[in-house]
Amino acid sequence: MSGIQKRATQQLATVYKAPQGDHSHPSADEIYQRVRQTLPRISLGTVYRNLQRLVEERKIRMLLLGERVARYDPVLAAHDHFICQQCGRVEDLLLEQGHQVNLQPLIERGFTVLTHSFAIHGLCQQCGQVQGRKSRTKRAQGSSMPKAGTAELRERRKSMGYEA
Repeated sequence: MSGIQKRATQQLATVYKAPQGDHSHPSADEIYQRVRQTLPRISLGTVYRNLQRLVEERKIRMLLLGERVARYDPVLAAHDHFICQQCGRVEDLLLEQGHQVNLQPLIERGFTVLTHSFAIHGLCQQCGQVQGRKSRTKRAQGSSMPKAGTAELRERRKSMGYEA
């Protein structure tokens, strides 16, 4: 298909505009619902095809963040993500880009690395507040989780490579 000029359509422009300015990283279904407000007769298949084209043209990014549903990101600049394990909310993170990742072992084993991203998994503020209420209740009843700052927690973090 190289050499064939693909024409810009109103559908493509509307699909492109749908995630712009939105840092929630919407799924194709969410984008479809937004586009239908402007183009009520558009099909889900057309939205998927236009999203794929926008990804191929590097106008948006497709993200697979540990789930089966692809999400779309209008921010092309290098950045990382926070993912809430409870509700699935995704937030952009602008971390210092000084952290080095050694990809050489993968390359030596024949892998081709195209890109990489860093994702932090945890609980968003809203889910954390709910979890905090539940945790306080469990602690009052006696919990088996090590408390922050304890030798047990430090040893556990060390065994996972978080502390030297």
